[in-house]
Amino acid sequence: MKLPRFAVMAATAVLLMLTVPPVGAAISLSTTTPYVETFDGIGTATAATVPTDFRVDKPTTVRTVGNYSLAGTTTNLAGGANLSTAASNGIYNFGSGTTTGGGPDRAVGFLSSGSATASGNLYALFINNTGANVSGLTLSYDVEKYRNGINPNGFRLQLFYSTDGVAWTSAGNDFLTSFTADSGTNAGFATAPGVKVSITGKTLPVSVPSGALIYLEWNYSVSASSTTTNAQALAIDNVSVLAIGGGTTTSNPSGSGVASPSTVQSGGSTQLTVAVSPGGTPPS
Repeated sequence: MKLPRFAVMAATAVLLMLTVPPVGAAISLSTTTPYVETFDGIGTATAATVPTDFRVDKPTTVRTVGNYSLAGTTTNLAGGANLSTAASNGIYNFGSGTTTGGGPDRAVGFLSSGSATASGNLYALFINNTGANVSGLTLSYDVEKYRNGINPNGFRLQLFYSTDGVAWTSAGNDFLTSFTADSGTNAGFATAPGVKVSITGKTLPVSVPSGALIYLEWNYSVSASSTTTNAQALAIDNVSVLAIGGGTTTSNPSGSGVASPSTVQSGGSTQLTVAVSPGGTPPS
């Protein structure tokens, strides 16, 4: 059956709403001042709202990256010191310190189980408002462990990037933080986090044209196999993003010229001399 034109247009509009973020809803990149997110502003609530332009989800398949536009904006659990061996799986608002709820220093993280959460994703959306193309990003962040796990495959956090929030590319080993299996216990730590690994000043060589979006995504999962019991709880904290200048600004070909003679009678001829400036990115 052929759909009426208005039905097709409505369906297209719904699809766009599901896949494209609202105009202006993105963190502005800078080549001079790093964007820094400590997550401390989310507070200590169980259902804490992640910072603007960040999103979270918890796929039920291991090592799975998702869709930014379909992800949520709140955590569903909170934790800190002495995270239980029977702690629930899901998206955590973790806090450092010696109390079970954690103190004001917060981080967003995940804990897998054998029946539900198999992966966890923290997303962030940026836009290049620098006025020129960007040739890469300088990234720093901390990966924190809030609970041990005896799963023999260990767990890891891998950074990915995307131009549309749907199709993702691994950022490679410079942005892979892996933890081997812990020995003998799934217990948390008297002072949390028990372990912190810092990614400091690493370059992500991704070009971002002027005015374009770039999505980042930290994926939590078991490092190998599909067994997600006896999991380690990991979190992301202290994210810093600085754009790298030096990208070539796109320009169109242009020209200026003179005519000799400058005026002619109808049917006459003149010579045009034009100085051409070629376009850039790509060259013309």
